[in-house]
Amino acid sequence: KGWEHHDGALYDPETDRLNTFPLFRRTMRMAKLEDTVVPLVAPSEVVSKGWATPLAMVFIDGGHGLEPALTDYRLWAPRVMPGGILAIHDVFPDPKDGGRPPYEIYRMALASNLFEEEKAVKSLRLLRRLG
Repeated sequence: KGWEHHDGALYDPETDRLNTFPLFRRTMRMAKLEDTVVPLVAPSEVVSKGWATPLAMVFIDGGHGLEPALTDYRLWAPRVMPGGILAIHDVFPDPKDGGRPPYEIYRMALASNLFEEEKAVKSLRLLRRLG
C-alpha cells in the first residue's frame, strides 16, 4: 500500500501484500501451459539455494525495489542456459513511465555481454543468452 503503482485488485488483505498468483494461474490456463510451466512460489534466495538445473527461460517479474531486482538478477541470470531466454518485466527506459530497478537489471544483463536483446513487447524485454 502506498506504492505509486499499487493495484488494489491484486491486494490480499489477509497477507497485507499483493498476490498475483491467481492471475498467473489463470494466464497459464488460458495459454494451455499448465503442463509445461512449473511455478515455484518462494523468495529467490530460498529457491535458488538448491537449484542446479540450467534453465531454458527465466522470467523476472518481482519487486521493483533495487535490492529485490538485483537479487533476482544475480541469482537467476547465471542459470539461463546458452540460447535460453532471460525475460524481464516492467522495463521502462523513461523514468516517468515506471520504476527504475527492472530497467537497471536489463541494462546490467546487456552490459555483461552474456545476453543480447531478442525482442521487446511493451515493457517486457526478452534477452537471449549467448553461447
